[in-house]
Amino acid sequence: MNLPQVFNVFTDNNQFEKFIEDLVADCVHGIKLPYLSQFPEINHYNLIIEAQQFMQQFSEYLLEMNNQNREEVQRLLDKLKSQIDPEKHQIFTRIISENFKGMCKQALYNHISLSKYVLIDYNWNLNLTISSNKIAKSQIPTIIVEFYLQTLDNIANKKKIRFEMTKEELEQFVGKLQKVMNQLQLQYK
Repeated sequence: MNLPQVFNVFTDNNQFEKFIEDLVADCVHGIKLPYLSQFPEINHYNLIIEAQQFMQQFSEYLLEMNNQNREEVQRLLDKLKSQIDPEKHQIFTRIISENFKGMCKQALYNHISLSKYVLIDYNWNLNLTISSNKIAKSQIPTIIVEFYLQTLDNIANKKKIRFEMTKEELEQFVGKLQKVMNQLQLQYK
């Protein structure tokens, strides 16, 4: 992973620190700031776009590495030492460390929200089919599940997904959801 060119543009470490803080605020909270007017060192908006993309990718790396262990994150930060002067590297490392959880949460949210829809409600009913035209007598209990979804950008855009599962399928589904929940809990410890 290579640091963006704009990191080497700054001669004043205070300006560099403010820039990194603004980039993190942009990445974590979506706060868009007037970079070009605020930082005279930056002469082209392409440098800003490159830095924003770097922070998004860096957040995704942080999220992936945190699943392994925190030492991996430190190794990644150490690898970046050769690309920047030591004082700037120290500033960058401190700001990343302070905002580590927020960056991981935002990366996870971005990853999840790629699906466009979020779950807003659900409903379920137990169903017992006594017979049908395909099976003379089945009497197999099933569960009918309905998920109600909506998009993040338009609350009027809703969708309903309905499916039916046997007891075994439901157990597998709940087991997979439990694994997801455990991974998410590890993420936020």
